[in-house]
Amino acid sequence: MSEQKVITLICERACDLDSVCNDKGEVKEVDGLHVVKLPCSGMIQPLMIEAAMKAGAAGVIVTGCQIGDCYYREGNRMIRERLLGQRPPGLKKTVDRQRVLALWLSRPQKDRFLSEAKEFVAFVRQLPTPPPAAAAKPAAK
Repeated sequence: MSEQKVITLICERACDLDSVCNDKGEVKEVDGLHVVKLPCSGMIQPLMIEAAMKAGAAGVIVTGCQIGDCYYREGNRMIRERLLGQRPPGLKKTVDRQRVLALWLSRPQKDRFLSEAKEFVAFVRQLPTPPPAAAAKPAAK
């Protein structure tokens, strides 16, 4: 597949995608969309988003429970505040915010996720390809 992948970091208690994913975590209805499940969206660190982009992902979808309905109390609020720059650590300024989508969905909102994801994947694939990540510089001795 020549299309750039889009990564979804999703709380396992947010919308249920089991019926639309294959055994590799690929969403059958959205070409190139890959799902990574976590126990809580509060576990998502901005560094994970940055790493996906550096590895060549066209975009990242962060998906958690609806705000105020986190199984672990505050996880979705913590990542939302990090994405908005209201809680450290936040996304680096070099991260293209157009390539990050946050969704706060309840368990039965699979159709809404698929609709938003299809639209986002089409959008980020129309953006100019970002330059390759700069090679890491060796540490000074």
